[in-house]
Amino acid sequence: MDVFLPRIGLRPSRTGLLFLMLLLLTGWTPARAETDNSPQALERFFSSRTKTLPSPGIDFTVTAGFAVLQTGNPDSSGRYAMTSINVTNVAANIYRLDLQLEKPQPRETLSFQQPSFYTEQRTYYFWYANGRDIIFKVGGKRVTLPTGRKDVLRVDIHSPDTYTIDRETMLHNLTFNDGATQIVLQIRFK
Repeated sequence: MDVFLPRIGLRPSRTGLLFLMLLLLTGWTPARAETDNSPQALERFFSSRTKTLPSPGIDFTVTAGFAVLQTGNPDSSGRYAMTSINVTNVAANIYRLDLQLEKPQPRETLSFQQPSFYTEQRTYYFWYANGRDIIFKVGGKRVTLPTGRKDVLRVDIHSPDTYTIDRETMLHNLTFNDGATQIVLQIRFK
């Protein structure tokens, strides 16, 4: 086997060519390696954070949010509201966040017809073990977002003998970028 690569001027080894052919025959591409979202691939992606024992379910809910998309078209670019938010457990401490985004299409004349919407669906995977950080998988990168304080205790003293303690959960805004898109999630701890 005498293959010559003219641009580089190297002769590849048989092992290298066999490995390359094996990768191409199995359908591997660099883009596919980034988008492999099977539970095993996600566990490898978050491998520095995974534990042997999973924690209980997440202690927050995603209550609202929006996205700022840059599509290249001035009508469809802008702020999209999150109309549907779904969090699903994929593996131990790894979750999938499905977002449905909508923005009303502009109208040129006054009309009583139902408005039309630009729609977008996004899916993100994240790791969370009820700790201080949430780690999102954005493309092939890890984006770490701190959660901050989860609750505040308030003590109201009514008299020298009586008092009440109120535990108030916090709202937090988490913001991350996905290319030219900015995602803002509002979470409330339970």
